[in-house]
Amino acid sequence: MALPTTELEAVNLMLSAIGEAPVSSLTDPSLLDASLAKEVLDQTSISIQTRGLHCNTDLKLKLTRDASTNEINLPTNTAKVDSSDVSAHRDVVQRGTKLYDRENHTFVFDENITVDIVYLLDFDDLPQHVRRYVMTKASRRFQTRFMGSETLAGFTAQDEQEALIEFERTEAQTEDSNLLTGSYDTHKIIARGAPRRTTR
Repeated sequence: MALPTTELEAVNLMLSAIGEAPVSSLTDPSLLDASLAKEVLDQTSISIQTRGLHCNTDLKLKLTRDASTNEINLPTNTAKVDSSDVSAHRDVVQRGTKLYDRENHTFVFDENITVDIVYLLDFDDLPQHVRRYVMTKASRRFQTRFMGSETLAGFTAQDEQEALIEFERTEAQTEDSNLLTGSYDTHKIIARGAPRRTTR
């Protein structure tokens, strides 16, 4: 039975793109090429996930204030966050691991805040269609940066395009929503039109 691509398998595919032998571990610092490949894989994963995917986005999530400080702590793997739904009128941003009120210039809130939030997930926590796209895009970047072969670059670019098509098709299929609420971007536009709340 086929299993999802592991992080080690992804790094070994990247190494094969520059003609290097596979490795059995990602924890050995002496394996310089593997360490560089892992770094490129991480950077690529972050850039793709930060867009906000179906698998790493929570919509209309209520964040609760800390009982002693009235501050709102964010998960350490937060990529981006914005107010939504009943809190859509609140101008908030992420600062460090806390939510910040830009309008009132404070970390202290007088109510809980509803947000749309995007997380950065570990490679092995991503669904396979995202893993494949991250892996093939990272492979092309890695090969181009460290080898620069036009022949190999053309081949991996074709792989990346195929992975992108599968990625976008699967994202559309798994959203399970209608035209008006079917994407993070559309949801944000609609949420901005939510009525302001006057009572707290």
